[in-house]
Amino acid sequence: MRTRHQLDIFNVFPKNVYSQQKGKSPRGAFLLCSICRNNVSLRLLCVLHLLLFWCNSSFSQLPEEFDDICYDIGFRCATTEIDPIEGIYEVSTVSKILINNEVIKQQQSDGSLTIYSNSNGLPRDYNNKFEFYRIGRTQSYDVSILWPEYNITQHKRIRIEGTNFFNVTFSLTYEMPQVELRAKFGEYYVQGLKAIYTIHCKKILPDRSSVEQVLAVLKKRKETETKIWTGSGFSISNNMVVTNSHVIDKAGTVYITNEAINDTIRAAVIANDVENDIAVLSVTDKTLPKPIYSISKDLQKTGTNIFVLGYPLTSTMGNEIKATSGIISSQTGYKGNKTFYQISAPIQPGNSGGPVFDLNGNVIGIVCAHHTNAENVGYAIKTEYLMELLDKSHISINQQAAAPGDNNKRLTELIEQVKPNVFHVICINK
Repeated sequence: MRTRHQLDIFNVFPKNVYSQQKGKSPRGAFLLCSICRNNVSLRLLCVLHLLLFWCNSSFSQLPEEFDDICYDIGFRCATTEIDPIEGIYEVSTVSKILINNEVIKQQQSDGSLTIYSNSNGLPRDYNNKFEFYRIGRTQSYDVSILWPEYNITQHKRIRIEGTNFFNVTFSLTYEMPQVELRAKFGEYYVQGLKAIYTIHCKKILPDRSSVEQVLAVLKKRKETETKIWTGSGFSISNNMVVTNSHVIDKAGTVYITNEAINDTIRAAVIANDVENDIAVLSVTDKTLPKPIYSISKDLQKTGTNIFVLGYPLTSTMGNEIKATSGIISSQTGYKGNKTFYQISAPIQPGNSGGPVFDLNGNVIGIVCAHHTNAENVGYAIKTEYLMELLDKSHISINQQAAAPGDNNKRLTELIEQVKPNVFHVICINK
């Protein structure tokens, strides 16, 4: 049974929707037996009364773990798609005793029925009397009525009525097996004896209001959770780092780190261009390695060879810096956006904010996104928009001269040269 995770959530569901009858006995029936033990007809009526009480009592108890079950159903309803039949139902039961198809005793009573998916994955009632198997995505169910003490399973088909999860009703008619009738009636059992039960069920919990309250609690819990996410960045001076605006969005604290500084340093946002997805961070606790590359504002030609450095998917790919290479596939980005280049270098979540270099070691773009429906299609913000942000924010840097086009350094040498200036950006919501 589910452990109580958050006590305040349990208050969403009223515990005593119906009075629990557990432990109560049919005192009137036993009194009748003691008075009439020598009268066969009355003793038979007493047995009939007990038999009817047996059915009624099976639908009059709420489980001891009622709060837990309500929470589990309500929580899953609020967060995932669950079987529509799950819930707490009010039940009206019509019990009939027949001999040779003639009704000799009939009784109606009210109670409750709890249906939820337990360890076997199929919705069952709390007392393991019924097991429900939904037929595809329809509103029809195959119902197994279980009599485990006699190794008997009866099968029925029902259809639930209702327009949504919170408005569900159904009816089910089933018959007590003859072997159980013989056991209950003993010497009074006669051929042609039947006990037939029809239950009419209407869901009462969880209702829409209670699930909305669960959602509110989950939202509040989510807001107070500590969340950590990461991206990439690169330095533009010995105390400033560039990353994406979306990387530092909603961060309460930002840190940067890499192998070169061998430390985790706190950073503060000093400039933020949300529209063009560029942010500039400042660090004061440590001096960063001086960049030895330039930031090129020139428009790059389609087909220009590039490489990307960053820290993608560190939870599974590790914390070591990763390099990928490709070309500029287009001078415009998603849906022709002129702010971006389209690049073929593979990028992943975590590459955001990292630098795009040409093969002369100049920064020509800032990784910002990848196309989820295409392979090796990513986007990088043109560095002219970074320079515009620096100018608007009155931030000056000692810009290096662009490396000449005839630079013959190998890619491995270029990566070793620039990677001390590429950083793992770590964000915390608090």
